Amino acid sequence: MEKNDKGILYINLVIGTVGPILIVLGILKYFEAVGGTGYLTPFIGFAVTMIYLNYLEEKAGIIKKIIWIKSIISIGTILALMYFLF
Repeated sequence: MEKNDKGILYINLVIGTVGPILIVLGILKYFEAVGGTGYLTPFIGFAVTMIYLNYLEEKAGIIKKIIWIKSIISIGTILALMYFLF
């Protein structure tokens, strides 16, 4: 794979990680505003989505170390934003 293609691949990796994070935070904000229950559902959906994204990234040729780092950063980001927003 060319160097330029690797750069585009990593940009898509970041965008593909930010999307689910924003979706989970939006769902949690919705639950907070409406007063509903079911906080576990967004986290299960996030976990399933991240498992699938990890599978796709592995098929695209991204090394496991970067996939694990991305996953840890995603979980940390969600926890930090939940702490500050809620």
